[in-house]
Amino acid sequence: MDATSLSGSLAGLGGSSVNPTTGPNALSKLNEDYDNFLLLLTQQLKNQDPLSPLDTNEFTQQLVAFSSVEQMIQTNKRLDQLIALQSATNAYGAVSFLGSTVTINDNRVSMKDGAASYDYEIEHGAAKAVITIVNAQGQPVLVQQADKSIGTHHVDWDGTDLFGHDVPDGEYRVSVSYEDERGTQYQAPITAYGTVDSAELSNGEIMLYVGDVGYSAGLVKRITKS
Repeated sequence: MDATSLSGSLAGLGGSSVNPTTGPNALSKLNEDYDNFLLLLTQQLKNQDPLSPLDTNEFTQQLVAFSSVEQMIQTNKRLDQLIALQSATNAYGAVSFLGSTVTINDNRVSMKDGAASYDYEIEHGAAKAVITIVNAQGQPVLVQQADKSIGTHHVDWDGTDLFGHDVPDGEYRVSVSYEDERGTQYQAPITAYGTVDSAELSNGEIMLYVGDVGYSAGLVKRITKS
C-alpha cells in the first residue's frame, strides 16, 4: 500500500471513529479503531517519501479526535449514572405522596367510592355558565348550571348523573363553559382534588394515582397530609 492510500485510510478511519455512543461496547470499539489507526500510521511513516515528509497536521487532528471521543463516552457514562441516581431519588420521593390529599391543575377527576371534588374559576362576568361532565369514553353523564359569579367555586360531586343514577368509579372530565353579556365564550380553569393511593416512576417522571386516574407530579398545585 502506498503513502497516498494509507493517508486515505487514516482519514477514513479517523472520521468513522468519531461516534460518542453510550453502549457497553463503545470504549472497546474505540480502542480497536485506535489500534488500527496506530498500525496504519506506523506503516505510513515507514513508507513516506523522505524528500516529501508526511504532514503531521492530519494525523495529529485524528489523535485529538480519538481523545475527544473517549472523553465524550466517559462523560455520557457519568450522565447515565446521574440520571439513574436521580430516578432512584424520585422513586423514594414518590412514597411521600401516599395518603396525601393533592390539588391538581387538571380537568380529570377521579370518582372514588362514589364521590369526587373539583374547583372551577369564573374569571369574567358571566351571563350564563354550564358544567358538563363526561366519562372516559367522552359520553356526557351530567349537564347542569354553574355559579356565574366571578371567583373560585368548589364542587363536591355525589356521583349521580343527569337522571339521579349513581355513576361507576373511574375517570371523568369536567368542563365549565360560560359567556358574558356580549356573547363572548370562555372556558373556566379546573382544579381536581383527591387522595393519592399509589405512585409510580415512569420514564423518570413521578405519576400519582387517585383511584385509577394518574396525574403527573408536575401538575400538583398543593399537597395536604391527611
